[in-house]
Amino acid sequence: MKMMSYKNFIYGALGLTIGATVTAFNLPDKSKKMKEGAPSELRISNRTEYGQLKEVVVGRWVPNTFRVGKVDASLKNFAPYLSDKAWEYWAKCEDKNIAEVFPEDDKNNFLEQENLVKTLENLGVKVRRPDPIPFSSMIASQCYSRDPIITIGNKVILANLRSEARRMEVASYGRIAQDLTEQYQGEVVRMPALKQGLAEGNAYLEGGDVFVEGKDIYVGISGNATNDLGIEWLRETLGDEYVVHRVALKPNVLHLDCAMMLINDKLGVICEEDFEDFDALPASLKRRKWVTVAPEEAQVMATNGIAVNPETIIMVDAFPEVAEQIRAHGIEVIAIPFDKANYYGGGLRCSYQPISREH
Repeated sequence: MKMMSYKNFIYGALGLTIGATVTAFNLPDKSKKMKEGAPSELRISNRTEYGQLKEVVVGRWVPNTFRVGKVDASLKNFAPYLSDKAWEYWAKCEDKNIAEVFPEDDKNNFLEQENLVKTLENLGVKVRRPDPIPFSSMIASQCYSRDPIITIGNKVILANLRSEARRMEVASYGRIAQDLTEQYQGEVVRMPALKQGLAEGNAYLEGGDVFVEGKDIYVGISGNATNDLGIEWLRETLGDEYVVHRVALKPNVLHLDCAMMLINDKLGVICEEDFEDFDALPASLKRRKWVTVAPEEAQVMATNGIAVNPETIIMVDAFPEVAEQIRAHGIEVIAIPFDKANYYGGGLRCSYQPISREH
């Protein structure tokens, strides 16, 4: 295939197939509740960021399928959150699959993802996987299951992604979504259909921007992912039972979880400089103690870990000083390798979405 600029690619021929792909699985336009008589012990439940994990979805790194397009101004304008190190790396892979240029990296990225699955399973967490997208595609980051689905309370939301190239990922969760509707207490909700490209009226909501803390929902907005229409849709869908807080991020930040992590109700990790106005954060969010990290650390996912329970987290082993500060608060830190966070704009939290936590 002749490669195009990133902008032309994501708004071009690929977009003609996305609508059918995303809607291929059998769910009604708004939601489908679990059938009567399903076992009560199986339930969708995500009421905080740090309740004991019981069941999650972890994305896939599918070898030899991650293709890089033109590394030009159109890509840089679309992804201002990528580090200089990432740009240098991507430039070497221009118009190629990463496996062609860095075959060991492609292999190791797969092994890192599978090691994350084993780490979670060894902690007693049930792990589901989305169906793989078996063909090469540019920027379809099927390793990051955080964004295409979002779990809030007893709802799983099939989300709307801003990047058109990533929208095909949502269909990979169709089998899981169907099983949840048939076997679990709870509800699966699909966002309104998107028009092709960045059309006016499209509502975007990405899981990396969404944090759950009881009835307070924090949603980041930087211009790179979630938009105000997505936040308004979420408010209407959740209703008056929840308070949805809009959290403004600087334009060099992709998602809220690139700037913040909630470890438990008393402690978190944060990069204050990544917020438009740190002092304006909701009081319900600011009440905890913070381990602070520098912007250059946040850019390579020092804030992006997995809270297994209020006393245990998994984080990337590239930040030993941050890990020691967290341990000083009595938290067990399980540090694992996860190098691809440095290149693709995502990390450990980006790689999983909870289906069920104990609270």
